[in-house]
Amino acid sequence: MRILALDTSTWWGGVALVERTDEAGPGILVAELGVQVGVSHAPSLLESIERLLALAGWDRSSIDAYAATRGPGSFTGVRVGLGTIRGLSLATDRSCAGVSTLDAVAEAHGPALVERIALIGAGRGELFGARYDASSSPVVPLEEPWLGPPARVAASVGEGGAVAIPAPGTDSVVRDARVDAPGLCLAVAPRSIAAAAGRLVLQRGEFHPDKSASLSPLYLRPPDAQLKLPTP
Repeated sequence: MRILALDTSTWWGGVALVERTDEAGPGILVAELGVQVGVSHAPSLLESIERLLALAGWDRSSIDAYAATRGPGSFTGVRVGLGTIRGLSLATDRSCAGVSTLDAVAEAHGPALVERIALIGAGRGELFGARYDASSSPVVPLEEPWLGPPARVAASVGEGGAVAIPAPGTDSVVRDARVDAPGLCLAVAPRSIAAAAGRLVLQRGEFHPDKSASLSPLYLRPPDAQLKLPTP
């Protein structure tokens, strides 16, 4: 099975090709391309896909399914990624799936000796976060994703300690905020988020033939522009 996976949740975007030849296998990364964007992923995403397919020697018709991270992260970036795989799946009559960006960050880090806490910069001095078990693949969530100040990280650290895994661009945010707690260490931000997303949906079997399930964005924060209802 051949998977094209995207991550557009942060300023570091990724496109990955993941293949599984063994039904019980986890999926092998064939090729991956990372792109740092300044404003939007939209202008470069389709070009990156074409470049990666050419690099791997894969024809577009050989893709069996599509995957993308669905947030939390950049409001616009998440919509670009999900909209792209939905369009590709409809155009090619292939399945697609979305996966939590926090799940993908923890999966991209790989196994640890202590529980894993994935973190994504949320702006306004806040972080998106979620806690996972130490070494499972696919990762096993231990709490619901949350949005809060850096001090919220300490509440996720168990008695055995934890490793904080920042998404690309979040490591400086975590350091500047001086996130600290007994038993907490800070990992290097992984870059292979798109590949991790592709492996997760393969391992979990989360592709959906109706091409729309699991594609709802995971924002955690309500949009800034909201209709204000009149006070009764």
